[in-house]
Amino acid sequence: MNRNSQKKTKRATRTPTVLAGAALLLAALQGPALAAPSTAAPGTRSVDTAEASHTMELSSTAEGFTAPASTRPGLTTFRASTTQPGRGWIGLARLKNGKGWDDFLDALSRALSNTPSDVPQGARDLDETATLLGGLVIHPGQPGSFTQRLYPGTYLLFDYLAAGDAEPRYRWLTVTGDTVVQGLTPTATVVAKNVPGVGPRFEVRGTPRAGRPLRYVNEIPGQVNELLFVQIKEGTTEADLKAYFDAVPDDGTLPPNSPFTSVSLGSLHLSTGVSSVVQVPLERTRYAAITWSKSATDGIGLVKKGLFTIVDVG
Repeated sequence: MNRNSQKKTKRATRTPTVLAGAALLLAALQGPALAAPSTAAPGTRSVDTAEASHTMELSSTAEGFTAPASTRPGLTTFRASTTQPGRGWIGLARLKNGKGWDDFLDALSRALSNTPSDVPQGARDLDETATLLGGLVIHPGQPGSFTQRLYPGTYLLFDYLAAGDAEPRYRWLTVTGDTVVQGLTPTATVVAKNVPGVGPRFEVRGTPRAGRPLRYVNEIPGQVNELLFVQIKEGTTEADLKAYFDAVPDDGTLPPNSPFTSVSLGSLHLSTGVSSVVQVPLERTRYAAITWSKSATDGIGLVKKGLFTIVDVG
């Protein structure tokens, strides 16, 4: 077997693992209306929300994924759309220390695995391999955008839902030229953090608004994490959500009687200390803010540890 064949075989066998969280979302959130980059320069990894950005278009279709090959440094808004169900969740990352696509895919697949024992080492390897800078969970007819501050260098744009395919969808992005210093202003900020003596929690600051951007910040040490919004049935309480998440087994299958009534929309994974400004087509209704990410400590789903909350979008 030649080297290229070996690589394709490895990618094919990774597919169920690297897409574990994505498959969970697609399987879980079937209902009548089924619903985030910059490696920081020293001392600054967050998007400056007081500024407005230049724009890049990302498009996913049945034929493939298209994206510009280069852009300028500074605040950049990535506007993404997909016409193919099960494709188009485009993420942004910056690889470290000369790492390549295969290194990244191997670490990512283990960090997001549905096998709890794989996750802690996978998370450590992923942290040494790349900084995850967010991205979008979107669907056909439901486009979105996210904003990140880019620095000169090379970045990776990739489709989470096709990452484990024999022909994965990814593109390299070269950042060079004059700096742009403009960006979107969010109406609210959602922070993922550890609360001493309590555990991981989402903190919502301000009021998320329909059709407006919001800022997502991941402050959980050593943990990549996403932020997803999904509509919930009328009368659903946080106790109801806890009971449902407690019933989710570690293998990624989902129990019946889901409290969700839409597909998920939101930000893909961020590394610790990174923020992203995200705009997805949320409506004026009640959502659960959730994550399907697994704990980098023990591989258990973070929702089981309390990383979810109910959000009223105004």
